[in-house]
Amino acid sequence: MKITFGQLSLVFLLLSLFTGFFVGYHYEVATPFVSTVAIDSILPFGALWRSMHFWTSQAFFIFLLIHLYETRKSVLEHAPKGIKIQWSVLTLILPVSLFALFSGYCLRFDSTGQAASSISENLLLGTPYIGVYLNKFLLDISKEGLNRVYVVHIFFGFICWLTATWYHLKRVKIPSAVFLLTLVSTVIFCVFIRAPLDLATWHSHLIKGPWFFLGIQELLRYFDPTVAGVIFPAVPVILIGIYPWVQKRVLLNFFLILWTSIYGMVSILSLLR
Repeated sequence: MKITFGQLSLVFLLLSLFTGFFVGYHYEVATPFVSTVAIDSILPFGALWRSMHFWTSQAFFIFLLIHLYETRKSVLEHAPKGIKIQWSVLTLILPVSLFALFSGYCLRFDSTGQAASSISENLLLGTPYIGVYLNKFLLDISKEGLNRVYVVHIFFGFICWLTATWYHLKRVKIPSAVFLLTLVSTVIFCVFIRAPLDLATWHSHLIKGPWFFLGIQELLRYFDPTVAGVIFPAVPVILIGIYPWVQKRVLLNFFLILWTSIYGMVSILSLLR
């Protein structure tokens, strides 16, 4: 039985959404940190459910990136126009899934979540022209607390499911053996490795953001918010989106590798700071 990264990505997405229903049902947006602690400590198997939701969400995004890398040649080498259009549309799932993942950190509202919320809102508000509108649509934490974040988190999760299943896979079925093996492995992992939860107080100069946000957090020290938080992160999404439409991809691959190397090094620098 051959297990592909695309299958794993979809299974982890389905598990993330399923466990998200349980966690979301017991989550109180008015008291985010208290309710997160209550889920972990009071609800039967609450810590397991939250851990499964957290780790499957992380795994979905990681395997999605691997799946894109894995299929870039086999799917796009002589792909018809319809497949190329589908690929370009599907690249939009990258920022959507990333924000869904990021907003999950905000919603638990521990020290990492508070720092992520504050930094991201200031980042959007510092972006000229569209920043205010993006903040009103995605966050608006200073006025509405986490209400907007909670709604967008659920909505973007639904968009990920809709894009991955209906638009991309349609009637493709995941083998039951793959689903069960992934489910059992996830449960065993989450029994021993809990989802992280920090204290609710924080100092912005000490707190590290989510692992995928470390590079942006470090770049914000040196560059304008528009450059560090909008333009630079948008580069790989644009490059991946136009990938099937470029005949000679040597230069495109070079810029993708260069961007990944720079972001990796900056993230390590932020981690060591």
